Amino acid sequence: MKRMIILLFSIFSIVIFSQNIESYTEEIRQEEYIKGKILSLENVIKNGYNEQDGIREIEEYKVKILEGEDKNKEVLVQSPVYEERAYNIFIREKQNIVLYKESSDEAGNTYYIVDIDKRDSILVIIGIFVALTIFIAKLKGIKALLSLVIVVAIIYNIFLPMIANGYSPILISTLCALLCSTITIFLTTGFSQKGIVAILGAVAGVIIAGVISMYFSYKMAMTGFVSVEALNYSALLQGIRVREIISAGVILGSMGAVMDVSMSISSALTELKAVASNITKKEIFDSGMRIGADIIGTMVNTLILAYIGSGILSTLFIYLQKEQFPLIRILNFESVAADILRAFAGSIGILVAVPITSYLCCVLFAKKNS
Repeated sequence: MKRMIILLFSIFSIVIFSQNIESYTEEIRQEEYIKGKILSLENVIKNGYNEQDGIREIEEYKVKILEGEDKNKEVLVQSPVYEERAYNIFIREKQNIVLYKESSDEAGNTYYIVDIDKRDSILVIIGIFVALTIFIAKLKGIKALLSLVIVVAIIYNIFLPMIANGYSPILISTLCALLCSTITIFLTTGFSQKGIVAILGAVAGVIIAGVISMYFSYKMAMTGFVSVEALNYSALLQGIRVREIISAGVILGSMGAVMDVSMSISSALTELKAVASNITKKEIFDSGMRIGADIIGTMVNTLILAYIGSGILSTLFIYLQKEQFPLIRILNFESVAADILRAFAGSIGILVAVPITSYLCCVLFAKKNS
């Protein structure tokens, strides 16, 4: 019965997620962004532009429209080449692109190149990931992929809408972490003793990480606007508790790593108990702590390096300006402080999950023996 409930919930989440994707795709269509393909470079216009425009020349491409009312039609589309390379779109022949369609009664349809179409590459790398997961892990790989789809559906359909409606990001992220951990572990291990222990240990670690991040974010007077982009879109964030989003990110970001640690310890101690049925509570706890110590050595590095990697460009900017800003200024940039808070609060969640999971194993095994 329990497995049937999980299965029905999984199907329900996937259906809702697919419906939202369809509605999002429909919104994109209303914005008149369509797919095209570069056939050839027809002309390069170098006259009439100067340094004040920031444009070096105009490239004119023959483009085949692949969507919309002009599908299969070939048109000429211009793309500016700027003096500053960072503003340019690097276009190659036979490449799929994203076009913006502008309609008018007098001129008809006019198209502009706005970006390279990256969807095919995204699908390829996702396909490789799915294929390797199923090939290596077989049935458990399929369950893992199903849990991943459900987690994404929960974040997209529950977490983000409720935050946008003004609910507490910390509360919602905690509830979502609980739900995601439960579904992921139960799909992986079934309704077993080790699964229950792993869920409880993971949730405890995630909650502690969230509490620590919330305390220090308020103590450091964090605003939540950790980047210039966030300040630019502040008008869209009216009614949203931006300050709590840092802590919500810590809860969701550390969930996977904490869940991995808890599941590893719980699974190992379960196998240990099955082999040595006369093992004592103290021996179980000590074994869990030793196993956890080995896991911590790599898992803490993994989490901190993941945060450094995600903000590598910001880290590089700080390094390049190290001569201009003293350490006291660098460490007080909100973006830097937020990344440090995320990394170490999440790592604390991993650390505390080890003794909690080991202790829970002692308690449940003792009850089972009695």
